[in-house]
Amino acid sequence: MNAASLRADALACTLGHRTLFERLDFALDSGQWLMLTGANGTGKSTLLRVVAGLVRPSAGTVLWRGQARRVGDPAWNASFCYQGHASGWKDLLSAHENLRMQLALDCVAADRCGAPDLETRVSAALERVGLERQRNLQHLRLSAGQRRRLGLARLAASERALWLLDEPTTALDAQGEQLFARLLDEHLARGGCAVVATHHPVPTGAPARSLRLGDDA
Repeated sequence: MNAASLRADALACTLGHRTLFERLDFALDSGQWLMLTGANGTGKSTLLRVVAGLVRPSAGTVLWRGQARRVGDPAWNASFCYQGHASGWKDLLSAHENLRMQLALDCVAADRCGAPDLETRVSAALERVGLERQRNLQHLRLSAGQRRRLGLARLAASERALWLLDEPTTALDAQGEQLFARLLDEHLARGGCAVVATHHPVPTGAPARSLRLGDDA
């Protein structure tokens, strides 16, 4: 994985007549992560979507590896892994089918992951997160925690340098939280970086940079 760097300069976002945040700056180098906190409605999810390019900021710039991020640029799309509140999993597909489809999409821009390699990665990721016995269960039959673990399986197989994660430990038990922390530590050790919106401490070995939204509201 290539070294990652993410920078936000003077970001602002207004929805309707309400300013969620303004003059927001932060920077992450390879191996660093940002813990994004704040009360409900302060803009954590929106900030993640702004960084990803899913929401247009009112002002400011997002830079990736020293260059202004260009929304829709294939290189940018292949650099980040975004997981929001809505998982995007298909209820009638199995855990295996959902993950296989998602990893295939994740690998499109990089022009890699042939079928045998993809199957190996899917199976290994499901085993890593404890879903090997549920691999053939439809998504709608998985518990809330198992559905969240399916998201962790995507992270376990991810080679993307930047993770943008919205409440990734919601519905997880203590073992699941520890698993997420290990995945994050491994990602950072490979030179990745991450922005994680959370209401709960993450038991990771890598110290977090912190950004709290809404303190001036």
